[in-house]
Amino acid sequence: MNDDNVTIMLENNRTAIYHRRSVADKFYRKFRRCHGLAFLVQFLSLMRNMVNKVLIVDSNDTFRGTLMTFIEGLGHQVFEATTGPEALEKASSIHPNLIMMDVRLAGMNGDEVTAKLKSNSATRNIPVVINTGWTTSCNVEDRIHRALNAGAAEIMYKPIQMPELRGVLRNYLLAC
Repeated sequence: MNDDNVTIMLENNRTAIYHRRSVADKFYRKFRRCHGLAFLVQFLSLMRNMVNKVLIVDSNDTFRGTLMTFIEGLGHQVFEATTGPEALEKASSIHPNLIMMDVRLAGMNGDEVTAKLKSNSATRNIPVVINTGWTTSCNVEDRIHRALNAGAAEIMYKPIQMPELRGVLRNYLLAC
């Protein structure tokens, strides 16, 4: 079990696992005296207010738009950036739950952005998924290796298949 997960005991010895400790703690403190239907109503109300933020960083407008449409369709809030420096600025200001970033960006490549994100205490715990469509030119394997060493969570190769993307989102956001 991940250290970020919290298990809460429900009625009839059933358990529920929550990814965000603060949400689970808040939930437990607020609703520990509720039972049955009141518990379920309060629980659903709290879960509806949990919206994950995803930052998509890619210079390709079409690809970014496709990802944005799919991810928003799953109920997440999406932010966009087109360059490495813009990604750093937005990650620091909006604190997304996940960053999906191309390895080749203007101003700073994805591996360099990942290294800077992971060296900043405010952004180091944000999972970064690197996506790339080019695998044989411009030292892509070196850049991917550097991104993984810098702390990228995983690599996705374009064209991204939507079931694969849904699985990645489920792994990192636990809400799809």
